[in-house]
This record gives sequence, structure tokens and C-alpha cells, in this order.
Amino acid sequence: MNLKEFNAIVGRPADLRYEYFIKKTVDTEMLWGLYQDGWAMTSDAAGTVLLPLWPKSEFALHCAVDEWAGYSGRPLDLQAFMEKILPKLEQDGVKAAIFYNNSDSAIVEAGRLLADLHAAIKRY
Repeated sequence: MNLKEFNAIVGRPADLRYEYFIKKTVDTEMLWGLYQDGWAMTSDAAGTVLLPLWPKSEFALHCAVDEWAGYSGRPLDLQAFMEKILPKLEQDGVKAAIFYNNSDSAIVEAGRLLADLHAAIKRY
């Protein structure tokens, strides 16, 4: 991916980055988080715990700054994520912060993310 394409994608509104995330994640059967002695986590203004996720390592690494400086991108297998991690996130009340770009992200419930991923898979 060249810099122009990268910047065009990162600069999209959060809802369009969410759509891109769903498509690319299903295409590659992989998603990315930031990891250093544990997964990078954050929270929203209400204190809800958020797990940031990205469709490609380049986008995750773009956010490895400030409190996540020193974190590296770590891939997650889509099937394992859907079967094991999303149900646990839903049970724990953790939401996903999809495609953070150092400004904003699409915040979604784990159940919605799972449903959207299943719907995208069915379209293939």
C-alpha cells in the first residue's frame, strides 16, 4: 500500500473505516491489534473498556504512539477471534474500537461486530 492510499483510507470517516475493516478482515481472514505484554486497551468517556482493532498491520502501527509507543502489531485469526474472543468481550462488556486513526474510531458492541462479520462472510 502506498502512502497516498494509506492516507486516503485513514482519513475516511469512522463509519467508512468500519466498512473497510469488515471487508478487509473477511478478505484476509485476519485482523490486527497492538500488543506489548498484553493487548492495547483504552476506554471511552463513560469508562467502557475498548479493544482497538485494525484491518492491516500498517494501520495498527500508525497508532503505536503515546501510551502505545513500543507496542507492535499482532495478527489475530478471524475464525478464532469470532469463536473465542468476541463472545468473551461481549460477556465482559468490552466494546471494539474499530480502525482508530489517532483521532476517532467506530465503537461497536462485540455482538454487532460478530453479526457484521458473519454477514460479510455469507456474501462470499
